[in-house]
Amino acid sequence: MENLRFPLVARTSMTEQVLAELREAIIDGRLAQGESLREVPLSQSFGTGRSAVREAIRQLVQEGLVEHQVHRGACVRVMSLPDRLDVYVAREAIECGAARQVIETPEPRDLSSLRAAIADMRKAARGRRRVSDGLIDADICFHQEMVALAGSPRLSRAHETLAAETRMLLRHLPPYPWRDYVDDHVRLLEGLARKDLETLDLIIEHLRGSADLIRDELAGETSTNNAERTVS
Repeated sequence: MENLRFPLVARTSMTEQVLAELREAIIDGRLAQGESLREVPLSQSFGTGRSAVREAIRQLVQEGLVEHQVHRGACVRVMSLPDRLDVYVAREAIECGAARQVIETPEPRDLSSLRAAIADMRKAARGRRRVSDGLIDADICFHQEMVALAGSPRLSRAHETLAAETRMLLRHLPPYPWRDYVDDHVRLLEGLARKDLETLDLIIEHLRGSADLIRDELAGETSTNNAERTVS
C-alpha cells in the first residue's frame, strides 16, 4: 500500500470540471458557434494544465459540440437547423430500440427510476410555462433511465452523447402547458409498464412533436434576428 500512487485522480477531476464548464458555456451561448477553443488561453483561464483542456475538448468533439477545422484547430461546432434537429432522429432510433427490448423481454423491469424522474419533472414544471434547467434535467434523466432499462451499455453510451445537444435544444422549447409536459412522460411510463408495443408509437410521437416545436421556435428566432440586423 505504501507504494501506491494515484496520479490520475486530480487530473481526471480537473478535466471533468473543465469539461462541465465548457459544455455549459456552449449550451447557454457564452461560447458562440464557430468560436475557437485554444488550449493555452483556456488553461490559463481555468488555472490548469493544457492536458485537462485537451481532454475536455476531445470529449466535446465526441459529444458533437466541438469540431476540428483545418488551420483553426478546435472550434464550437456551427450547426444548421436540420443538423441540430438530427439529434432527435438519433434519439428516436435509440429510445425505440431500448423500449422494444424492455417490452419484449418477459422479465419485469424496475420502473422506479422513471417514476422518480417524473416526480422531479412535476416539481420543476408546476406552474411554469417555460422550461427551466431543473425541468430539462428531469426530462433528460427520464429518457436516459428509459434507455438504461434495456440493459445495453452500448445503447446507454450512445444516448449519453446526445444529452448535451438535447439540453441545448430544449432551452428553445416554446411555452407549453406543464401538465401536458408531465403527462406526455406519464403515458410513456404506463405503456412500458403494460409492455405495450404501441409505446413505440408514443415515443416517436413524443420526440417528433418536441422536434417540431423546437424547429418552429428556432426558425422564428432566426427570422427575428435577421429582421433586427436589417433594421440596424
